[in-house]
Amino acid sequence: MTTYRAFVDGLEAISVTGVVRSYTQGPPAGAAGVTDCPAQYVRAPAGDESPVVFGSQGGFPTMTAELVILVEPVGQNRQPENFDDTVDMMDALTTALQAADCVTKAKLRWSIRQTIDTVAGLDYWAVVASVEGRG
Repeated sequence: MTTYRAFVDGLEAISVTGVVRSYTQGPPAGAAGVTDCPAQYVRAPAGDESPVVFGSQGGFPTMTAELVILVEPVGQNRQPENFDDTVDMMDALTTALQAADCVTKAKLRWSIRQTIDTVAGLDYWAVVASVEGRG
């Protein structure tokens, strides 16, 4: 059975083309924010498991987490380029997730979106994938 630690570590280890920095244990918290973009990190792990019935396990737990890629700071005011770069990063992340060795025992599922994400008080163009695995 996969643990939450193994699930998060597996997501952190996914290599996405174009990402120049991968953070473990969430994003940096310093006032400088993220200086190496694109940068990726995992946040908000969660999960659920079916109830144990008559002494048997309820099945494999469902584990979720967000894989975040900060593409560029919003403050640089290059909206058209950043929009395009973020869409390209969505493709790169999708390719990486499709090729990932199974992080859990079952195949991964995900939804992906373009967004503005705030880290250490600074806004970034970002791609966020909500990833689900069963383990």
